[in-house]
Amino acid sequence: MGTDTNSFSPITQNDILGILQREQDHAVALLSLSPLLSSLFVSYANRAAALESASDTPSLGTEERKALQDSIVALQEENEKLRLENLEAAGELKATAASQEAFRSQVSSLKEVNTTQQEDIRLLQQELAEARVKCDRLIVDSNAERAALRTQVLDLEVNSCIRS
Repeated sequence: MGTDTNSFSPITQNDILGILQREQDHAVALLSLSPLLSSLFVSYANRAAALESASDTPSLGTEERKALQDSIVALQEENEKLRLENLEAAGELKATAASQEAFRSQVSSLKEVNTTQQEDIRLLQQELAEARVKCDRLIVDSNAERAALRTQVLDLEVNSCIRS
């Protein structure tokens, strides 16, 4: 073409090369996702290579031009389809991530509630143990008091019998 590639600064050349490399990687990724897209691209590339090698020949015939245009349209449609599928998958991924985060939050809340309830249970068990000890003391005290009262009643009966 006659343009000097050295007229660009090294930074600009690196930027251009980086862009071209990313686009090439993206194209290869798209081709690997679809056998139809890959087949159409190979067919297109073969035709372009054949046309390039036969540069002496006049421009493409109508049928060849139509076939190339059809291939281009098919590639564009397949590309759009893959782009839409990619957007849909990305949306599903975001929804899944949000759902997962909500689930994690619920699990965290349940863990906190569980910890609180375990502490409540421990305190209630401690209160129950203390209540049992008090109950046992009251029973012992009650039995001792009952025995003392029986002894007094017996003493009163004996005294009452002696007086009569």
